[in-house]
Amino acid sequence: MNILLVYATNSGTTQTVAQMINDALTAAGHAVTVKEARTTTPEDFTSPQAILLGSPSWDFDGNEGFPHEDIIALMDKMKTTQVTKPFAIFGLGDSSYKFYNGAVDHLEKFVTDIKGTLLVPSLKIDKYYSDMDGNNVKITAWLEELKKKLV
Repeated sequence: MNILLVYATNSGTTQTVAQMINDALTAAGHAVTVKEARTTTPEDFTSPQAILLGSPSWDFDGNEGFPHEDIIALMDKMKTTQVTKPFAIFGLGDSSYKFYNGAVDHLEKFVTDIKGTLLVPSLKIDKYYSDMDGNNVKITAWLEELKKKLV
C-alpha cells in the first residue's frame, strides 16, 4: 500500500518514532513516503492510499496541549479540503501536563473535519525516553494492529 507519513517534531523524538513506524511498514512491504509537516502540501494527500500523522503535544501560542506549529499550519492549509481516506495518528506527550497528548485530540478532530476515517485507535506515547522499552512495546503493538488494517 502507498502510505504518506507526515510528522512534526520539537526535540526529535517524534521523528525517531516516525522512523520506527516507517521501518516497520516498509519491512511489511508498504511504500512509505515520510515528510515533515513543514514541507507537506495539501496536494501531497491526493495519491497515497493511507495517511499517518504524528505530532508532539506542546504549548503553542499560550495554548497547552496543541500539535506542533508545523502541524497546525498544515491543518490550516487544509481547512476546506476533503480527504476521504484512512488515517492513523500517533502522538508524544507527557502525562504530567494538564492536556496529556492533546495533539492527538486535535488531529482526530482534523481527520473527522476533512472526512477521513481512523483505521485504528490513536497511539499516545507518554514520556518516550523515560520508558523506552515499554513505549517501544506499545508502538510495536499499535503497528501490528495498523498492519492488519493496511490491506
